[in-house]
Amino acid sequence: MNGASLRRLLRGVGLFRQAGSHRWIAWVSGLFGLVLLSACGRGTPVDPGSSEVPAVGASTSSVGLGRAPALVPLTNMIRVKAGSFTRMNQRVTLTHDFWLGKYEVTQSEFVALTGRNPSHFTNDLTRPVEKVSHLEAMAFCHRLTRQEREAGRLPGSYLYRLPTEAEWEYACRAGSTQFFSFGDSAAEADSYAWTDGNSQSETHPVGQKLPNAWGFHDMHGNVWEWCLDWFTNYPTGDLVDPVGPFQGKFKVFRGGGWNNEAKFARASNRFMMAPASGIHFVGFRLVLALAEGDAAAGAWEAMSRPP
Repeated sequence: MNGASLRRLLRGVGLFRQAGSHRWIAWVSGLFGLVLLSACGRGTPVDPGSSEVPAVGASTSSVGLGRAPALVPLTNMIRVKAGSFTRMNQRVTLTHDFWLGKYEVTQSEFVALTGRNPSHFTNDLTRPVEKVSHLEAMAFCHRLTRQEREAGRLPGSYLYRLPTEAEWEYACRAGSTQFFSFGDSAAEADSYAWTDGNSQSETHPVGQKLPNAWGFHDMHGNVWEWCLDWFTNYPTGDLVDPVGPFQGKFKVFRGGGWNNEAKFARASNRFMMAPASGIHFVGFRLVLALAEGDAAAGAWEAMSRPP
């Protein structure tokens, strides 16, 4: 039924009015059920089974009663398909797709959401946020999730959180089985990473170095990145959707930083720090993933409380 036919039908039952350029909302019941008609435009929601992501600035609106909000990932989120990678002699499998930030969270993004900037290097807000504790990074994720749900861009079945170690390494490797995503030689790191050999002892704006094969920038160097997991020794045997223990003393961070040699930025390297501590070479990157039905979601719920 086209728009003109629908208007004639509504006039026939006395439920359609038009004043100037503004269309009134009409409720129709009875034979046709209960329908909500709105003048709002329809965006392009993301199908969780598709690899398509809306273009920059895309938006959605829900049309129809009881319909869940459409999933609209933040700009610069890249979808990562489920799969496996090898960590030393251990096969690690991830059974759910997820989105990961193309860049580390910047100072401008952190300030826009929280109103504060904990960073040490503050003369350019396109640098990654740093000197942020694990607790502050988690609070940022909770606040962002709440904001996006209230804006109708995030269904309740999804949330923003920190990546697990396994998710982070899988995305960092981007199919590589070598020390780095770009090969085995630290001598090649200059094109991909800010380390102590080229950083001039400071962070740099995100995205200036070459990305890995899946499009992620600064997975090696610039700032280390917090992960969801508590630090512990890896369990033996192959793993499926590992999340680490549900409690511990230190949280893991990955990826190397501006103040370390390139060898410390290898895909498998891991370090740790107390979750309440922040330092000027550790930041974080966002994951968008299921809020329920996978191990990481359960771990996130168990480890965190909304601020």
